[in-house]
Amino acid sequence: MQAKAKRVNCTLHKSFLFMQRFIFHISERTVFSYKKNNLSGSSALIVIYKTGLTSKMMQRIAAATHHPATVFLNKANTNKPMCQIRWFNQLNEIKRCGHGTLAAANYLLESQPYCPKVFISNSNERFSIKVKRAAAQLELLTINATTFAADKLLQSIINTPIKAAFKTAPKNGYTVILIDEKVDLKNLDVDINAIEQSQKNAVIIMQIKSANTQQSNVYFRYFAPQFGVNEDSATGSAVSVIAQVVFRLSGLKSGLLIQQSASGALLNYALNKSRVLVY
Repeated sequence: MQAKAKRVNCTLHKSFLFMQRFIFHISERTVFSYKKNNLSGSSALIVIYKTGLTSKMMQRIAAATHHPATVFLNKANTNKPMCQIRWFNQLNEIKRCGHGTLAAANYLLESQPYCPKVFISNSNERFSIKVKRAAAQLELLTINATTFAADKLLQSIINTPIKAAFKTAPKNGYTVILIDEKVDLKNLDVDINAIEQSQKNAVIIMQIKSANTQQSNVYFRYFAPQFGVNEDSATGSAVSVIAQVVFRLSGLKSGLLIQQSASGALLNYALNKSRVLVY
């Protein structure tokens, strides 16, 4: 379900050329695509750099690309069991990025071929990698969410009744809104401005459709305009909370996640106690 990596040239503006002396290689990778259903997934630009590339330079590189995430890995650490990882979008550094991590892991497996067992974010969160059939799988610690009563501000985001609401933290976390499975989620009118002005968390709108007694089909959309992402095309890190909410509501531990963004994405997941595997 993942397209092959292809090499790309550094298309930075001429004023960025001085930064090329710090860059070892640049490539792009797409994850969570599924051609059969015309789901394009999401791309990431992978930048392998030498020591000396600053945070300011990283942000300038990311700002010059069209990718939802630009991933930065230090060449000196890509062949070690643990490797620092950083992600940027066009405006900000990203705190958590599942699709970018999985894209980087698959790129390294193809190009080296070796992938660190653990990627460590700038906030010291660990993103573990398992390899199955030469493809990377992302293992995340789950994040527990608590139920709360949806207020008028939350209801103003969508023009459909809210069945239940969950949140992981009052700020910089996730707010999950459950809606009826019969609602047309893909074409649901979502007020981006209301999210940006009233919400301090990323907002996930989802519906659960059980395929059988063993697994679920979960449809969702992800919004975080306050963090520079109006709607994410394919997100892996949010599975850490989605999987827990689905288990709480249905008792199901595995299934398919269909992200109904404009490009669409398909994610597989399996929950095992406090960890969830995403691929």
